[in-house]
Amino acid sequence: MKQHWSVIAVCLGVLASAVWPAAAAEDAKPIRVLFVLGSPPFHDIRKLPPILEKALDKVGGFKVTRLEPPSDKAPDDPAHLAKLAKVSRADYDVLLFYTSKHTLNKKQEGALQKFVEEGGGIVGLHGASFSFTNSEAWAKLLGARFTGHIPGTHKLNIVIADKKHPITAGVGPFSIIDEEYKHRFADVDRHVLARFRERPEKSDQTANMDILWTREVGKGRVFYSALGHGKEAWENPSWQKLVIQGICWAAGRPREIKIEKE
Repeated sequence: MKQHWSVIAVCLGVLASAVWPAAAAEDAKPIRVLFVLGSPPFHDIRKLPPILEKALDKVGGFKVTRLEPPSDKAPDDPAHLAKLAKVSRADYDVLLFYTSKHTLNKKQEGALQKFVEEGGGIVGLHGASFSFTNSEAWAKLLGARFTGHIPGTHKLNIVIADKKHPITAGVGPFSIIDEEYKHRFADVDRHVLARFRERPEKSDQTANMDILWTREVGKGRVFYSALGHGKEAWENPSWQKLVIQGICWAAGRPREIKIEKE
């Protein structure tokens, strides 16, 4: 009997040595992020992305590739978005959208859906819910469609709805200067991570407070944050921590990260 258990132990040891190094090697690879950009000038796709890219570089473990309009084109020039029709899970782990308006055709919709169903992650920031307004498939994938906000930015107080989720790990209630987005929600499951504590006094909406949520689609994951209008938001340490942890979670490799204050 002792010999029998010894054989089992040896077999388990061999199996573990084969599996664990492979898992460790996979975790050691950088998370491959395609940063999809494009918007009219009300969202600055030229000056804001470097703020997040700098934070990602400091944290380490990410390889970021941009999909953006050429520098000699308008920031809302759509030509580069044609490449979304060929986006592949083999090439990227996460698609990170800071976009507004634009449209999607059926090939692009299909490619994005397939990307997530095959295990990829999508992270949408702020105007992502105001993107691809012709596409109900996109609204369903993201979980909502933007429906407006009162003029200007405001000091918004944020409360965490799920303190145990990997995306909110180490993040407590915080304040941020941002727009108070409103949404029409798609008829899909959403897991809410954070809400407005209250909306600004002049807001015409008080019933819905959701601002951060996740979805699981096929083998993949979707994370959306309504926050992220301007420089004050992008430089907010809590915003950066949530977004970066959101990228990690969407990639299927959740971890808590530390944001070093300047």
